Amino acid sequence: MFDDNQEVKDTRIHLCLDCGKCTVVCPVARYDPQFNPRLIVQRNVGQNGTNLQDETIWSCLNCYMCLERCNYRVEFPEFIRILRTDAFGKGVQMQCSHGGALQTLTHLMAGENLHQKRLGWLPPDIELSKQSDTIFFVGCAPYFDILFSEMEVNTLEGVEGALRLLNRAHIPFALLSNERCCGRDLLLQGDKKGFMVVAQANMDEFTRLGVKKIITSCPECYYSLKVDYPRMLGRMVAEVVYWTEIMTPLLQAGELCLGRLRKKVTYQDPCTLGRGLRIFDTPRQMLCAVDGLEFVEMEQCREKALCCGASSWVHCGATHRKIQDERLAQAEATGAKMMVTSCPKCQIHLKCAQQSRNDKTPKIDIQDLASLVARSLD
Repeated sequence: MFDDNQEVKDTRIHLCLDCGKCTVVCPVARYDPQFNPRLIVQRNVGQNGTNLQDETIWSCLNCYMCLERCNYRVEFPEFIRILRTDAFGKGVQMQCSHGGALQTLTHLMAGENLHQKRLGWLPPDIELSKQSDTIFFVGCAPYFDILFSEMEVNTLEGVEGALRLLNRAHIPFALLSNERCCGRDLLLQGDKKGFMVVAQANMDEFTRLGVKKIITSCPECYYSLKVDYPRMLGRMVAEVVYWTEIMTPLLQAGELCLGRLRKKVTYQDPCTLGRGLRIFDTPRQMLCAVDGLEFVEMEQCREKALCCGASSWVHCGATHRKIQDERLAQAEATGAKMMVTSCPKCQIHLKCAQQSRNDKTPKIDIQDLASLVARSLD
């Protein structure tokens, strides 16, 4: 039986009490009456496999809101991933957003003889260390900025900002010239085989170069390297840290000083970084360390923060657009002129919402946290 599978058992899905608390807090269920986490469990537990007629499994945002509310910590997002993996393996075709370009790109990066030219964006003033066993994992920002150029997305500004802050703190690091995508989106979509190929390629490169520590500014990369790689590959060769977790102790110790910016900002908690990895404080500490910056919270923040409305580049439709509009309205209601986020995908999805909707959609400026903080150094 499907639910005798150890992966399914590990989600604690059998502890579901049908209480409906997950459905109450689910942002998708609020706008789509067909999506109901409790009923998805009922339709799929006790079966010989995923109910292939249940198309609602592709609408989940993996935002962890249900897990946050569940008294028994039933891991519904992981259960959804398992259902998708089973469905994908049986040939079910999901509805990919952006024409499937992101999925194709990740599969291309899985090539064994891949030779990328992915460091052409690197500014000449960024100092790299050839001897360091610490690397900065860039992620897909160089490709995002090309794919979403019409939206004026510049996720590389966030990467550059993080690198400049590391330079200012005198923390040595190297970059990988042939780094692959972390693969997390493939895993969330159910393409476990595709994920394993790119993950193993990255792991082989870490091992070959003797990497001991990996720093990243992308929440998805951070989760994938820190949680998914050890779980799916059975090991991780290096310590994985998020950039704000390195910088804030230096700020508190007076070993790093930031400059001044006169702005009123609010902060978008990325689901993966916040509810997924419990990193709520250090991004806010980075903002509050900038002199002259006025920081205000949105109505829903921290553990209750509303998702940006899209997940792993699948099934982005009317429901998700309503969630995005709601989040942008919450940001506008703070009176802030800028929404700051730590996640390139949050930036992409929310800017997409702004540019594809009518004039009533809030036009608040959306910027990357590292980029903004690094600007204070000038």
